[in-house]
Amino acid sequence: MSGSQLFPVNLNNLTAKERHNYILNHYVLNSPAEAESRRHKRDIDVIRENHRFLWDDEEADTDSLSWEQRLALRYYKKLFKEYCIADLSRYKENKIALRWRTEQEVVTGTGQFQCGSRHCGERENLRSWEVNFKYIEKGAPLNALVKVRLCPTHTDQLNYRTKKREYKKQRRRAKEERRAERKRKRRRLDDEQESSTDSEEVEEEEAGKSASESQPETNEVPTTEDTPADDQIWQQQPDLGQEQTSREQEFERYLEDLLF
Repeated sequence: MSGSQLFPVNLNNLTAKERHNYILNHYVLNSPAEAESRRHKRDIDVIRENHRFLWDDEEADTDSLSWEQRLALRYYKKLFKEYCIADLSRYKENKIALRWRTEQEVVTGTGQFQCGSRHCGERENLRSWEVNFKYIEKGAPLNALVKVRLCPTHTDQLNYRTKKREYKKQRRRAKEERRAERKRKRRRLDDEQESSTDSEEVEEEEAGKSASESQPETNEVPTTEDTPADDQIWQQQPDLGQEQTSREQEFERYLEDLLF
């Protein structure tokens, strides 16, 4: 059998590299044995397909599980479910991924004595957070309370959306306080104006009373300018006693002049 009968392409016209790639692609990678081996799943593929973030005790104790589910359950029981490892690369989109720690991570202290964010080796100023983790599993929405320990940088990323909501609440609360303060000022000004008008009215009343009390009631005779002419005549009458004394003195003087 010649080479042209084995291969549809004349390999003699190809370089060594081209001949190698041609044989590898057509007779090794796409061979029936290789295709059959690709149809078989690895253990990690089975675990990923049947993985659950949390398993119920009732489901874990039943014997009706398939071998794929039993394999995923065995992997789940080997995990340490005290602290989580977080993927915060998409924290601005509010998409945070969490998973349980493996044995190697527990030995090295990752997630407890080291920041629980992926690829972060910070070990100072760690804080523990209890997170209500909402996720979708098998098409059903679920949630679970989990704990994570993070450094200050990843703490801000974890609370990015929460702080934003809190900031909006603070702005709304500040606006309400400003409105209430303006209302209080308006009421204070109105009260001051009312009190000032009341005090002015009281002062005017007191001033009127004091003016009426300060005018004395006198029975004096009015002046000559205000009295009529008859009253002036009677007021200007001469004193009769003085006229009589002056006449007696004149008569005595007359007698003295005659005698002496």
